[in-house]
Amino acid sequence: MKKFAIVIGGLFLGLGCALFVPSHVSSDEPPPIPKEVKIVHTAQLKKMLDGREKFLLVDSRIGSEYQEGHILTAIHVYDKEMESQKAKFPMNKESPIVFYCNGYPKCPRSVNAATIALGWGYKNISVYLEGYPEWEKKDYPVERQ
Repeated sequence: MKKFAIVIGGLFLGLGCALFVPSHVSSDEPPPIPKEVKIVHTAQLKKMLDGREKFLLVDSRIGSEYQEGHILTAIHVYDKEMESQKAKFPMNKESPIVFYCNGYPKCPRSVNAATIALGWGYKNISVYLEGYPEWEKKDYPVERQ
């Protein structure tokens, strides 16, 4: 009887724990794009660059990807190194900043970086949604190091 009580108690304990674990917890889901962040598409970014608009273009990918190729004028700030690279960002919090990576939602780095910049108080943040692979596919100008 004691053995039966232990087994039943264990079942209830396991069931109780299962009730408090969310049914869908996945680290594979990309972070949501904050509502304050504007979306830029390939043609729009090309027009901005061709028109020599004033904005900071930030490649949020890892360093080796940046060196293999990046969009002209882009600076490199890996999303996980934003805090240590804060000095690369303009003092004026109204300055336009466009982040890109390898294309959202497959690559969340641009959204991660944009979210951090919002937290720093920047007001004019955009994400180039299709990212570097689409830019390169269109055969638009890139720089390699």
